[in-house]
Amino acid sequence: MNETLAATLGELQAQIYWLHDAEEFAELASAATMYMKLGYTQQQSETAGNLISQAYQLSDDAVLAQEADDFDKEIQFYHQVKDKLTQVETTLVYQNSIAIHQMKWWMYFRHQQKLQTIIHLFLQHFQAVGLMNLLTALKLTYFIMEICKVHKSRDTETTKHNAIKYWTELLKIKPPQYPYLG
Repeated sequence: MNETLAATLGELQAQIYWLHDAEEFAELASAATMYMKLGYTQQQSETAGNLISQAYQLSDDAVLAQEADDFDKEIQFYHQVKDKLTQVETTLVYQNSIAIHQMKWWMYFRHQQKLQTIIHLFLQHFQAVGLMNLLTALKLTYFIMEICKVHKSRDTETTKHNAIKYWTELLKIKPPQYPYLG
């Protein structure tokens, strides 16, 4: 069952990335049905999907501000991203907040600051899965970095493959909350 679920979740995760690139935000929101597959209600999944879609749109606005050299506006957009992701956590009743780390790794990734990206990506996963699953947090960080690398090169199959590996690893530990927020 976990292999089938991991494959489904990996496909949905890859789909979210491609829908973001295509700026198909309504479809991106509906792809967050992945949360229903993780045991959340339809209402929680729909709310989370809409918030994640809004976070992606705000992060794109932050990039435009970055390109215009408007640092203050860029940071304002990233704070709004964090707020949307925090609302996702509230919707999903998460105990540990990881929104700040997701927002920061998105920002550092777009600024091409690899070390900062890795640090916050790791902290996002570590915060969610805990010290007892340190090795898993490291593996999950690696899989997301691999996804980022191949995603930039528009390799859909390898992105999907790495996303499936991500979910396979994550589902092994049955975490109290999931570190993936979109």
